[in-house]
Amino acid sequence: MSLVKRSFVLKNHILTIFLGLALAGIPLSCTKKKPVTSEPASGSKAGTKIFYHYRTAEEKSIDPHKQFDNASSLLVRSLYDTLLEYHYLKRPYTIVPALLEKMPEKKDGNTFLFTLRKGVKFHDNACFPGGKGRELVADDVIFSIKRFADANVNSLSYTLLAGRIVGMDDFREASKKKGKAFDSEKTDIAGIKKVDAYSLTIEFVKDSPLNLYPLAASQLSIVPAEAVKKYGDDFDKNPVGTGPFVMKTYSRRGTTIITKNPNYWSTYPTEGQAEDQAAGLLTAAGQKLPFLDEIQLPLIEEPQPAMLKFKKGQIHWVGINRDDFQAMVDRLDQKQFKLKPAFADQFVLYFTTSLVSTYMKFSFLDPLVGKNKALRQAIAAAFDYEGYIDLILNGRGYPSQSLIPQEIAGNSRETQSQWYKTDLALAKKKLAEAGFPDGKGLPELSIEYRSSTKDMRQANEFLRNSLAAVGIKINGNFQTFSNFLQKTEAGNFQLADAGWNADYPDPENFYALLYGPNKAPLPNDGNFSNARYDELYLKMRDMPNGPDRIKVIAEMDAIIKEEVPYVLMYNQILAGLLQKSVKNFKRHMMDENPYKYFDIVTP
Repeated sequence: MSLVKRSFVLKNHILTIFLGLALAGIPLSCTKKKPVTSEPASGSKAGTKIFYHYRTAEEKSIDPHKQFDNASSLLVRSLYDTLLEYHYLKRPYTIVPALLEKMPEKKDGNTFLFTLRKGVKFHDNACFPGGKGRELVADDVIFSIKRFADANVNSLSYTLLAGRIVGMDDFREASKKKGKAFDSEKTDIAGIKKVDAYSLTIEFVKDSPLNLYPLAASQLSIVPAEAVKKYGDDFDKNPVGTGPFVMKTYSRRGTTIITKNPNYWSTYPTEGQAEDQAAGLLTAAGQKLPFLDEIQLPLIEEPQPAMLKFKKGQIHWVGINRDDFQAMVDRLDQKQFKLKPAFADQFVLYFTTSLVSTYMKFSFLDPLVGKNKALRQAIAAAFDYEGYIDLILNGRGYPSQSLIPQEIAGNSRETQSQWYKTDLALAKKKLAEAGFPDGKGLPELSIEYRSSTKDMRQANEFLRNSLAAVGIKINGNFQTFSNFLQKTEAGNFQLADAGWNADYPDPENFYALLYGPNKAPLPNDGNFSNARYDELYLKMRDMPNGPDRIKVIAEMDAIIKEEVPYVLMYNQILAGLLQKSVKNFKRHMMDENPYKYFDIVTP
């Protein structure tokens, strides 16, 4: 799911209009102005590499198995490791071993052997004897997968592995029935077997190209049983992983600080794309990670204060909101941009097409919008897609034609699917069919937003004006991200600003959002249900990419257009700025904050 994956709503719910963090490797050079460097923090040694960034929303939880949003994933990925991960430099995104010594080996049938790296240690922590982190072993992997599958722990992300591992669904059902009395350590998952201290086997229900993807998701991070038992409900405030950084200071509303794990096991990649060498992205090949000593992450919810800090040299990396983009960036053509001369010598501009699908969603539990298809169709036809992209996003996006981002297989270029265009005549016709000619008798509708930032309010004002053109009135409800998640996960809304960032780069990850059994609190929190759609989803889910799968996806697209569970809006072009002191920076859509690879030029 790193992504809303990923933020809009659940993991992956993602990246709001801040649009930050759009980065692709290009050469980084020194600047005439003094770049931001690692000014020693109070009590630090001179030359300490401190990276200054920020968080745009409070985390729901940094317990890996309880989180499914990008704000939480930002920290989880820096504190924990997964069995597999995505190569930092290669494109298309390629899964490689992380905590594993090598890629899983297929044995009999659908059984795979997983062999762990030796010598990987958990962070030093009071949960271990003498406070010294012990070596990671196969029991930790089995404990973590069970904890992920336990319904009493994980209410959000189980769909990543549902129906995939032999016996796991039975294990989860048992955890539901027994509730808090369930003892996961005394209950086995039939398809998972320990071989020895450093290896285990996993038997999958069927052969599928999707089987391994979830094992690279932050929700499948590996945790030690000692920490879970010692800290209990406070484990999310006392993270203990094998990741590149260790928690130093945790403050949801203040500044969170993570510091270098001196015992980290990984090294910088030795290969990448052809252009990476010229971009200076392989100069650190083979070197021990991480390079940074400390990362400071204050909570800055509004984009303007973040940009002011960036311009003062107090932040290394920043997103660009609408107003700053207009002031700092020139648009060369429809989708090409460059910094204005006044800023070109100071900063580096990055932009790239995201793996995010952005939309408004309807709750089918609502008696008005959920029961009135013609009303949903009227809203889809009334929205000004091109105008929104030009005015609110500064041209940084493409109108969505399907649920799939353009960089993922099964997108609209392949299916030839087409979404609604702005058509006020059609919108008025559908509104009349809905029983509200020219909007007469239609109550004001409410849309939920995850924050009260200026950007969110501008987006809402544009939406209000679009729909008012046909007689539909709408009101924005602005709230904290935590409140937004509580409300939407319960299906307690009419419309909600939403989106999905790929948990893994496959169309199944997006179409699962509307699969009937995935209803709230799982990703289908709008509670959409369509028997034919569900049938097609199950057919498409494990198919290899190709013409047959494209046909199935095209039919699913047609159902979404007819039923309008979502108003598909745009596929975003993300843009951000970087201080020229930053090294080894390449935009990575499957790990949006890959701090472990970053470096900075020191004085």
